[in-house]
Amino acid sequence: MHGIKVLMAKNYVDNLSEEVKKGQREKASNGYFPGTPSVGYKLEKIEGKSRAIVDEKNKHLPIKMFEYYATGHYSLLTLTAKVKEDGLMTGIYPHHSKMKILTKASAHRILHNPFYVGDFVWNKKRYKGSHEPLISKELWNKVQTVLSRYENKSGAYKFRDNLAMFPFKRLLTCGECGRSITAEKKVKKFGKEYTYYRCTKYNTNCQQKNISEKELDRQMQESLNGLKVPAETQLSISEGLKKSFEFKRGTEDVSWQNLEKKKKDLEEKMAILYEDRLNKIITPEFYQNKFAECASEVESLDVKISHYTQANINFYVFGMKILELADNVGFLYENANPDEKQELMNFLLSNSKLKDKKMLISYKKPFDAIHQRVKCFDMRE
Repeated sequence: MHGIKVLMAKNYVDNLSEEVKKGQREKASNGYFPGTPSVGYKLEKIEGKSRAIVDEKNKHLPIKMFEYYATGHYSLLTLTAKVKEDGLMTGIYPHHSKMKILTKASAHRILHNPFYVGDFVWNKKRYKGSHEPLISKELWNKVQTVLSRYENKSGAYKFRDNLAMFPFKRLLTCGECGRSITAEKKVKKFGKEYTYYRCTKYNTNCQQKNISEKELDRQMQESLNGLKVPAETQLSISEGLKKSFEFKRGTEDVSWQNLEKKKKDLEEKMAILYEDRLNKIITPEFYQNKFAECASEVESLDVKISHYTQANINFYVFGMKILELADNVGFLYENANPDEKQELMNFLLSNSKLKDKKMLISYKKPFDAIHQRVKCFDMRE
């Protein structure tokens, strides 16, 4: 008898559970999140039903987190420190009991939560919510792009390997022992974070000391500003490019003329073949074969001729673009995020070293020549 009662009770609980789940699915299908809303929202009774509405007091926390992270200037660690520094955590707890401390993991969950863009996930299914979004679709997409750089294939965030972006990492080697330069972050009181670069000193007695990223950034900015070509030098380089362009065209004109002559000869041959066929001097098969051969050669010559023309145009345009980049690279670097700075430095630098807290900057061609030319101009003055 007891066993029957237990079985009946279990059946009742199962049915009740299924009814609850059914109600939650129906609620989700109608655009209403069945659970507790995310930070920045609160529940309020509307026509007798609990609905998620914007929490005017706490909405600024997630909004600012998305705005800060979208810039690409913050790691999850520095992001949590920034919002604490801004005082955005005030009043969050105990209203949101899980938000007593903003950790990297909770920051990651917020940035990955589609609730803020007007959607929500329930039982692994995404629904279009009826609640008011806190951020735009554009901002959401920017943040997901930044996050995707630091996630593995399963979508898990690689905290250990990517606490932050180090623009000078793998760019410098030690000027004393030749070992690689590594970077590390140190968080001081009140969440203030500093990035330092140092020699790995692997199997060496290297005496080099560490240097702050801020100082490396200053030195790099100063060097790039030095690539700005003075008007007099720019005119000289531009004239040099024009002369090189004219010389290049002069030496290649003979080859180009030979190609044009071959093309003209083939076109005349094709015309003769056509006349011979009209006069029935040659068979249709012979005409078709020979005409196809000539047409194929003409097509090949057209490609070669166009390459000569395009190469001449590209030679001059590329030279002027290099000058333009050198003139503006200081401004580009100053306004770039860490990822963009690293990409820019990888494009410009080669075999640069760090010694006695000084960057020994080595530019790739042709920026090395521009740098040397500007230095000579400065010394003359």
